[in-house]
Amino acid sequence: MSASAAAGPVLIVEHQAPSPDRDSGSLRLQRVIDELQALGHPVVFFPMRDTAGRAYTDRLRRRGVAVLTGRAAQARFLAEQGHLIGTAILCRPEPALQTLALIRDAAPQCVIAYDTVDLHHHRLHRQADLAFAEGAPDRYALRARAESTRALELMLVRECDVTLVVSEDERRLLEAEVPGADVDVLSNIHLPPGVNRGPVDGARILFVGNYLHQPNVDAALRLCTEILPAVRREVPDAVVDLVGDAAPPEVAALAGESVTVHGWVPDLGPLYAAARVAVAPLRYGAGVKGKVGEAVEHGVPVVGTPVAVEGMGLLPERDVLVGGTTAELAAQLVRVLRDDTIGVRLAASAGPALAARCGPGAARAALTRLVARRRNAPAAAMTLESSLV
Repeated sequence: MSASAAAGPVLIVEHQAPSPDRDSGSLRLQRVIDELQALGHPVVFFPMRDTAGRAYTDRLRRRGVAVLTGRAAQARFLAEQGHLIGTAILCRPEPALQTLALIRDAAPQCVIAYDTVDLHHHRLHRQADLAFAEGAPDRYALRARAESTRALELMLVRECDVTLVVSEDERRLLEAEVPGADVDVLSNIHLPPGVNRGPVDGARILFVGNYLHQPNVDAALRLCTEILPAVRREVPDAVVDLVGDAAPPEVAALAGESVTVHGWVPDLGPLYAAARVAVAPLRYGAGVKGKVGEAVEHGVPVVGTPVAVEGMGLLPERDVLVGGTTAELAAQLVRVLRDDTIGVRLAASAGPALAARCGPGAARAALTRLVARRRNAPAAAMTLESSLV
């Protein structure tokens, strides 16, 4: 048995099993699990609810992860073997709040990390600010939700041993809000592009996003009702492919001659291969955006807002094209649709820039630092009960 395995497993708590083919947060988590296993650490996974579906839970088990569903089984595991856990990663505010005391009591020796995934209160404050600027009827409810989420997240930052964020921007923000907090960066994990592709014929614009995430609904509506008409005045054959799970009726209704609403697609490869450009017209959000990193991973040039490209080390004009207003985003899309050289240049530059912050090596270094924080690790080897896997 390796030294890593002998030191005990890493426990991960999340609201459900990762579904990496459906949302960016799940893809990040699956790749984090893969990196932990590659480093030699057994992984135990607690889903707080069984909503992802049996296929995703079984997928984890086939990959050697011990998955415990149900609060009773989870509590029993902690009571019997919690003293052998070296590190616990609690993902997102609600799962962290639900399990922090239980893990702290059953495994007082383990280092507990609060994994923000993104700073939820930062995203909600941005959404509330936008609602106030537009006079939206739910603006006070959004502000209240942002404030309550901020209180919860900052409490978790204070009570956990270390907090994981996905960008240096969010690390600075948290360190200012909680002076003395131990904060480290564990970003999205993106693979470097393969060979650089040449220019793609046509004028297909690709937008990818899970529509259970409200910023993606807002972005899709903005793209098709405001930005695309401005683009088509300059490039009449421009069309949009909207891809993503759980499209609500208002997104489904965008389908038409110039917009295809694909829904969930099991393999995005052909859509990326056909895309002239990927777009991320997000008006609010937090963290780093999986849709941007995934497009770069596929060698597709990206046009996005400042919010969409933040925290990734991607520079405007060198790696991506950036616009804040509808007119600016439309103009940037027209540039890529008309000029073969721009897209090729952006894609070639963005890949190495993204790898520096979001490549597997950066994630492996962050996870090695995390596990090295282990304190009072038990000497006994950890043997997972066969009934648990």
